[in-house]
Amino acid sequence: MPVIFLQKIWYNIPMANKDSVLNFYFRARWQSVFTTQYLIVSVYLCFFYIGNIFNAVKFAFFTLVYSGDMLGLTFALWGVLFEISVVIPFLASFYAIFLLPRIWQSEYRIIQKSLMTLLVMAIVPMLIVITDTLARYALETDVLREFVNIHKIL
Repeated sequence: MPVIFLQKIWYNIPMANKDSVLNFYFRARWQSVFTTQYLIVSVYLCFFYIGNIFNAVKFAFFTLVYSGDMLGLTFALWGVLFEISVVIPFLASFYAIFLLPRIWQSEYRIIQKSLMTLLVMAIVPMLIVITDTLARYALETDVLREFVNIHKIL
């Protein structure tokens, strides 16, 4: 199921963008050693966190179905935190694949491109770790833990 989801996303990307992304990562230059490793890590994180998307959809579905039970404001606030923080790791790793080629195909100077690359390589993992930790922390609250266990969401 996750592979089909990523294939649908891949086939909806215009052909020019796919070719430029593939040419960026698999160019016959010495920098390809680093860009290929970056691509492998990003794709791995996409596959690792794609299950979070399905968990977020199930959580939202059960929240909508059982919202008549007056779940309360604390559930709503922790639920919003959980929904946002569970989706961000997948989106960050997915967009990281396309961000690096865009940086290097821009008209900035080499030093600016290098600095932006280092920022992306530092910020994306920090963003993934922070949001994953927030999602786990939100699930430890009594309100969400009980709801998730009753409906067997995770």
